[in-house]
Order: sequence, then C-alpha cells, then structure tokens
Amino acid sequence: MRRLAIITARSGSKGLKDKNIIDLWGKPLMAYSIEASIKSNLFCRVIVTTDSEKYGKIAEQYGAEALYRGEELSNDTASSFMVIKDVLEKAGESFDYFMLLQPTSPMRNSDHIKEAVSLFDSNISAFDYLVSVKKSECPSSQIRPVGSDGSMKHFVNETGYRRQNYDEYTPNGAIYIAKPGKYLIDQDFYGAKSLAYKMANVDSIDIDDEIDYELVKILMARRLAKK
Repeated sequence: MRRLAIITARSGSKGLKDKNIIDLWGKPLMAYSIEASIKSNLFCRVIVTTDSEKYGKIAEQYGAEALYRGEELSNDTASSFMVIKDVLEKAGESFDYFMLLQPTSPMRNSDHIKEAVSLFDSNISAFDYLVSVKKSECPSSQIRPVGSDGSMKHFVNETGYRRQNYDEYTPNGAIYIAKPGKYLIDQDFYGAKSLAYKMANVDSIDIDDEIDYELVKILMARRLAKK
C-alpha cells in the first residue's frame, strides 16, 4: 500500500495564538502528529501543508515535508477539501489512500494510526473512508436548543429512551482516511462507505481553546511519566 500522511497546519488562530505550534512539554503541538505518523512506518511521505515559512521549518525539523499553500488557501474561508486537493495535486504521484491528521489532536499516537490503518486495510474493498470517533458524552435525545425566552420548552422527558440500549458516537477529529479518487468526487469523509474507528475519550481531545490546552498538558504529563 502507498499511503500519504497529510498534516494541516495553518498559521494563526482566533483562540490560542499560533495554536498549531504552541508549546506542549517542550515540543510544538504539530510535532506530536508528525512524530506519530513517522513512528508508525506506514507512510511513503508525511507532508505538512502550511502558509507559514516558520511552520514549514518546524515541520522539516521533525522529519516531515513542508508544502506551502497559496494565499487563497490560507484564510478562514478555505475548506479542508480545497487544502487536501491542493496537496494531492502538488504531491506529483498516486497513493492508494491518504490519512489526514490534525495537529490539534496530540493524544492520538502511532498505535492509533496503526490500528486505524489495519482496520481500513482489512475492509478496503467495502469502504472508501475511515473516520475516528469517540463515545458521545450525552445522548442526542437530550440535546435541544434553549428557547429565545430562556426557557427549556424544547426539552422533553424521553421516558422511553434507555441509555444502555446503544451507544452514540461523534467524530473526534483525530484521524481521517480516504481514497483520493473517491474523495475528490465526494468532497467528504462521511456516509455509508465510511468506516468508524473508535477511540477512547481521553485520546480524543481536540485542542480548540485554553481549557482543552490545559487539560491536554495534564494528560500528556501523565503519559510521559508512565514512559
């Protein structure tokens, strides 16, 4: 199998400043995704797509290739599809499939990557995509909007719902796999041809704000201490 790892690392962020390279126990955040993909020994190439020369140099320092995107792909309006399409076109070769790894999921390690690849390879004739998921913290039946008047009028007592009957899952943003040809047509990772890879909630944290960052620092410290 020819596999490509794509790590998206745009500079700047509205929440945490320079989130993708923020320090996490002596390493820039994106380094964890780069090192996990390289350690797995599963990819022909590991490419970091970025709009920043500073980010690109950090990517190369940790063993990845840096691919610079144009200005039109460096703002908030650029979709993931547009960025991935740019990488696939500039890579200059074909791959059986690619794996998208977002730097904001540092608890995802090489073991998760290997498990996801093994699962996908075992089902590659039946599925075109794989998406990592985590168990939902609460059932969808309990998620409702608060009324404009501040009331809970949209909430109902689901007496017939039994939480233990089945589990619900939500994508955690850690791992996406896709066959390039299919993805360029569908422009999405989801649907009947997408396989779910289940991850523990503790490994599924996606750093979006300061609270996520502080939590990951605690969890990563525990992981490093065990090593």
